[in-house]
Amino acid sequence: MPNINTGAKLVLAFITLLIGVVLIGSIATEQENRVNKIEITDETHDLESIYYVISTGEVNETGTQNEITVTNYPTGWKSQDCQLTNVEVKNSTGTALTVTTDYTVDASTGIISILNTTATTTETFGGNIGKDNTSLISYDYCPDDYMSLGWGRTILKLPAGFFAIAILLSSVGLFFSVGKDYGVW
Repeated sequence: MPNINTGAKLVLAFITLLIGVVLIGSIATEQENRVNKIEITDETHDLESIYYVISTGEVNETGTQNEITVTNYPTGWKSQDCQLTNVEVKNSTGTALTVTTDYTVDASTGIISILNTTATTTETFGGNIGKDNTSLISYDYCPDDYMSLGWGRTILKLPAGFFAIAILLSSVGLFFSVGKDYGVW
């Protein structure tokens, strides 16, 4: 025979289930922000300043003349613990340049040095000085709240799953209790 608490259990079971469904999404999103790097695709940089003269179209490798710094370069702890990854440089037509042949990368500072090769002259790079000498740089970087430790990222992935299981089991338990009160089992 059902009692007055049976109705309260049923309402509590539905509320628990709804709260779980609403919160699991935000918990999972926050967790993902701390365990995934941000991917930048085709960040553009004008290369006009790295060439000697318009007529030669050769890269000036003197000092830091040939260096480009990506927008999201590592600073602070990220310079050591979470450097840039998957760095790729392409010319304005989308043709990939060869790392260590056409450019070098300092992943701890976010500086890319364009080297003087046939693939980086103004003619082969995409145009003439003043027209279309842009580079397209793709890379992955760590947001400020990124968990740089591998074991830490693994542990951060667990709470959302455990939370979902706990809410599910609470709701199932309450529904089972209501079914027992009504003599279903």
